[in-house]
Amino acid sequence: MYKVIAIKEYEFTRDIMVESQKSKQQYTVFDDSDLIGNDQFSFVKEQEIYDCKIGILYEVNHSGKKFYVLSREKVGKMNLFRVANSDGDNFYLPATTDVKIGSQIKLIVKRYDLLSVNNVINDRAL
Repeated sequence: MYKVIAIKEYEFTRDIMVESQKSKQQYTVFDDSDLIGNDQFSFVKEQEIYDCKIGILYEVNHSGKKFYVLSREKVGKMNLFRVANSDGDNFYLPATTDVKIGSQIKLIVKRYDLLSVNNVINDRAL
């Protein structure tokens, strides 16, 4: 669960600053559902708490942060791995054959992407 701290609107996209209710860590999450979809996340408001699935745009790198591969899951039609960072917050990565459940990987996070909010899925995942 994540609390929306702030929303920064751009012409077709927005950045949503969320705070994990588990770890109290804050993340800036990219929302492009208005640009590539049907604006499924227009209901998201500041100071509200939502069940979010957040994807990671990343680079594998030995100097990156450690993530633990927990399980394989589907979000819409996307096959993903659910991973957790050292704070215990869950994120999603594309499922690849070279990653094993139960393993650890080190990633440099380039961007966090909003995949789902309260079981409403971004169009790109359908």
